[in-house]
Amino acid sequence: MRNFKFKEYFKQKLKGSASKAVLISLILHLIFLFFHIEQKSREVAKDASKTKRIKLVLKDRKGRRLKKGQHKKKKKAKKRQVVQNEKTGQKQKTDTRFLGETDQSFDKQSVARKVGIFKEAGKGKKDGSDQVGGKKKKVITKKKSRKVKKKKLSLSDLKMANLNPTDFNKFKNGITQAKGIKNGAQDKTGLARTNDYVDDVPLGDVTNLNTIEFKYYGFYNRIRKKLEQHWGNSLREKAKYLYRRGRTISSEVKITSLKVTLDYKGNIVRVKLKSASGIKELDEAAMESFNRAGPFPNPPKGMMKNGEATIEWGFVVKG
Repeated sequence: MRNFKFKEYFKQKLKGSASKAVLISLILHLIFLFFHIEQKSREVAKDASKTKRIKLVLKDRKGRRLKKGQHKKKKKAKKRQVVQNEKTGQKQKTDTRFLGETDQSFDKQSVARKVGIFKEAGKGKKDGSDQVGGKKKKVITKKKSRKVKKKKLSLSDLKMANLNPTDFNKFKNGITQAKGIKNGAQDKTGLARTNDYVDDVPLGDVTNLNTIEFKYYGFYNRIRKKLEQHWGNSLREKAKYLYRRGRTISSEVKITSLKVTLDYKGNIVRVKLKSASGIKELDEAAMESFNRAGPFPNPPKGMMKNGEATIEWGFVVKG
């Protein structure tokens, strides 16, 4: 009986120990499971915090790194002007807004004070003769038929006239010094002039502008020469019209800007007023001048786009 009870007791003990072991095991498993889940979530959070970021570095065409926000700024195209220029500068390219026949650079820029069709300054003096070569014209007169009594000459009549050295040099051999400047061109006479409007360069005796060689300079120069034949006449016609109606042009600078489209043959397709001068008649004079001057044959192929070439031209009037 006692043995039976002992066995029963032992079985109960074992049963209790087993249930405890199962319970402990269950608790441990739950703890480990929870710990495992928590550890995993921490690792995920940790990995999330260590997300790799790709750094974008923006560079310009020359490979230089752009500063923050620099790529957003659009570079404004520099406005350039085709000009006529004297050919006395250094043959080197500079950073300039002027386009010309060749690359030129000057120590000091200036624009000819005199307005008119372009001309280089000749060698001479500012107060010299306007005649080519400075030679005086001989005036031919008819000899008088009647005899004039000859005056007896005395020694006092043979002495030199009271001439200063400057006057003597002027009248020597009937030659005077030509009008021009000291460093002017040997084969030119007179003072320099230009009809290019350049408002931010000081006036001077010559036109010396820093220029970059322009591929289509020849074509633009041909247009200029044809326009010069008509612009003056058109402007005079409009000025007379305004004057007859009691209107005058103020001293302020008036600029008419045109956008002209040519076909592949150089015929004018359309002339559009890009910006007005404020006086209708002046704008009309500019448009009429272009229409009268055209066509402009053989436009460069490089200027053509979809069979048309577009040019912009400005006309300036100062009252």
